[in-house]
Amino acid sequence: MCFTPCHCRATVARLAFLLSLSILFAFVAGCVHALHPYNQPSQQKLRLQSLGPQEYTIRVADKADYSVPADGRVVVEVPQLDRGCATYLFGVLKVNDSSPYDVPAIQVKKHDRAIRKLSLNDLKKLPTDTEGYRVVKVE
Repeated sequence: MCFTPCHCRATVARLAFLLSLSILFAFVAGCVHALHPYNQPSQQKLRLQSLGPQEYTIRVADKADYSVPADGRVVVEVPQLDRGCATYLFGVLKVNDSSPYDVPAIQVKKHDRAIRKLSLNDLKKLPTDTEGYRVVKVE
């Protein structure tokens, strides 16, 4: 409640200052990045289901290439991947999330061309055969 015109102007000026200061803080400290833990290095058992599985190679994390034998079964070593992070707007609203388990680190290649890219989470969704190999259908 304003008693005099000067008092009203001073109140409005204070509110405008506080609002502009709040907006400035929002722009300066608007995003927060929370790092995820690293994935554990692991062995993954894959079986390529194809008429000619030996025509394929499997590249893991752009570091190691594995030849696929005629039976299509191969065990690959997955190293520790980049850990990724979650991004929060104003520390509350999640706007991005990149986990090492979502990185397409495993590539099935034929003649140096990537046919399929898989993450560790993608591998978990694949069916397994009786020996525990994840079945990857190609062609």
